[in-house]
Amino acid sequence: MIRFKWEPGRSRAFLIVVSIIGALGLPLPAITFEALLQEMADRDGLATFPEPRYESLQASSYNRRSTARDQPDQGTGGWFADSDGTGFIRSEMINGREEWVVMEHTGPGALTRFWTPFFYYGFTNRTGPKIRIYLDGSTTPVIDQNFIELLTNLDWSVDEYGRKPGPQNTMSIPAPFAGFTARAGVLHLPIPFALSCKVTMTDRPFYNIINYRAYPPGTPVTTFTTADLSSPTLATVGAALTSPANYSGGTRHRSAAPVPAGGEISLTLASGATAVRHLEINLDAAAVQAEPSILRSLVLSATFDGEQTIWCPVGDFFSSSNRLNNLETLTRESVADDGRFICRWIMPYETNGSVRLLNLGSAPLAADLTVRTDAWTWDARSMHFHANWRPDDVVPGTPFQDWNFIDIEGKGVFVGDSWTVLNLTTGWWGEGDEKIYVDDEYDVARFPAHFGTGTEDYYGWAGGVNPTRSDEFFNPWESNVQVGSTNSNSTQGFNINTRTRVLSAIPFDKRLVFDMEASAGTGQRNDWNLLMYSSSVFWYARPGASSNRPPLPAKAAQAITSIEELQARSDLIKAGGENAH
Repeated sequence: MIRFKWEPGRSRAFLIVVSIIGALGLPLPAITFEALLQEMADRDGLATFPEPRYESLQASSYNRRSTARDQPDQGTGGWFADSDGTGFIRSEMINGREEWVVMEHTGPGALTRFWTPFFYYGFTNRTGPKIRIYLDGSTTPVIDQNFIELLTNLDWSVDEYGRKPGPQNTMSIPAPFAGFTARAGVLHLPIPFALSCKVTMTDRPFYNIINYRAYPPGTPVTTFTTADLSSPTLATVGAALTSPANYSGGTRHRSAAPVPAGGEISLTLASGATAVRHLEINLDAAAVQAEPSILRSLVLSATFDGEQTIWCPVGDFFSSSNRLNNLETLTRESVADDGRFICRWIMPYETNGSVRLLNLGSAPLAADLTVRTDAWTWDARSMHFHANWRPDDVVPGTPFQDWNFIDIEGKGVFVGDSWTVLNLTTGWWGEGDEKIYVDDEYDVARFPAHFGTGTEDYYGWAGGVNPTRSDEFFNPWESNVQVGSTNSNSTQGFNINTRTRVLSAIPFDKRLVFDMEASAGTGQRNDWNLLMYSSSVFWYARPGASSNRPPLPAKAAQAITSIEELQARSDLIKAGGENAH
């Protein structure tokens, strides 16, 4: 047996070895718990189309009254049905007990992500059911634990809804692989299986989301056992995820010249097969705080191998569209106090590349742009990094609609997004579900591979009450970056969420469509209850891919929509003077 040892900075060598094995027609190494753990910290791997090519799928408690994108009922009783916490596949008797099946798959695969709120059909019930995971047809579950405790590690304090329950489980998954976010828990523990998987609950399921991979038939997979949890790789990868290292080697490219009004600064990168491994932008924090519109009018752009693949305002790229925010995920970091932005996405190219900062504002801007590059072995699986922006779009509380983040054509992998919502009220803005279609699903199946249970659920936290700033958090994959921007300590103002996908990244061969339901809470469903949305999307693709999000310099030159502007428009609609569009 050939064994591969993962070490930071060694991922390119591993990929080269795997490519050689594939080229020689030799069998690929088995998918194992350790290999999947290593993949979680391998940013190089995200820039390489997966081999074996897996399907990224999702099981959730979405409302089963939603059946097809063009079903006759397009209201809350059909395609936009609420009450997403009651759906399941079926109940059945297992070992003489009734259990509710929430996910099942026949064939090799791996569970990659679980989410659930920290309450069960009411805030006073913090216990809920057990989750049971049956692998490879066994009638003995490999995991038989309390679901809420498994995901949250009971990592929340006493509050007005009652004390948390005492520990019940026989296993505990360490951070960052499991932990409390905001009224919810998320588990990022890979659980591979060779033949099949069935996930059940010991009582009627409540809100839940399970992401998993389906590998092609015959893919060698080593099935998970609880003994895997003693692997030292768990701690090694956990440390790499919690404190991701910034690349300091390779060739440094830098420009510290002011960016002229209406002009740009540009870095021409090393020629030949190369990858950007570190991108850093430093701005004058005081200047940005005095004039936040800089975050929208300063645009990050990059061209690789003759294709412009990045065009996104700096603020939107770093989840700081309206002000400087603190953020630290596996791939992006921002430090509000000193105006520093760091991007850790790997960006390969075959022959040539350039990175630019465009100043669409009316005054010169002090900016320091640094890029570090190093060698990359470009092959038939290498992909370019893309970042696209959809500008401010005002949406009424009724009728509901699917708000499109992006529609991509080509072959690639969807790896993340950031969403900004401007909310006029202190109420709830995010009832809508994500809907992600892969390849033929949008036009043929008319139903997505990923159908969620609510906007905040998609980003790893939970509602139940109107959020406050105490609900802001970040981990390597998900972040509730900002809750409101007014003095009310509520959702009023700007709300920003972001998500990075690694094991739950979504490969596509020809098309990916990402929609989010524009559906606020029940108290904001009049045509004058306006919400303003903008988004950024991060993806990799083979050369030649395209999307419906072209550069929009005129839009970026405008300051982000203010709450005063949105309120004036709402008042006009309420008075009967303007259509929301």
